[in-house]
Amino acid sequence: MASSAKAPKTDTKPTLVNLIRGHLEQQSEPRSATEISAALTKAHPDRGVKTTVVRTTLEGLVAKSQAHRTEQGSSVFYTATAASEAAATDSQQEAVAG
Repeated sequence: MASSAKAPKTDTKPTLVNLIRGHLEQQSEPRSATEISAALTKAHPDRGVKTTVVRTTLEGLVAKSQAHRTEQGSSVFYTATAASEAAATDSQQEAVAG
């Protein structure tokens, strides 16, 4: 039974956080959660990417200073911060040190 528990392991796929961060870093303009969700669905049709989950993940990145939120009227757009790679590296180093 132990071997069957290891079979569905999905560590080989990049996390949604990594996919979103990577997508934002490739963009030259701010993107909405809907646009990001659509792009990820197109790029990764095997994953069930929902806009609400993308929005929640984006807000988590904003909270960690790995993305920036801009509000234009009732719309919200996101961009990658220049320090997103540095913040990711710092958090990995803290996890190793701690």
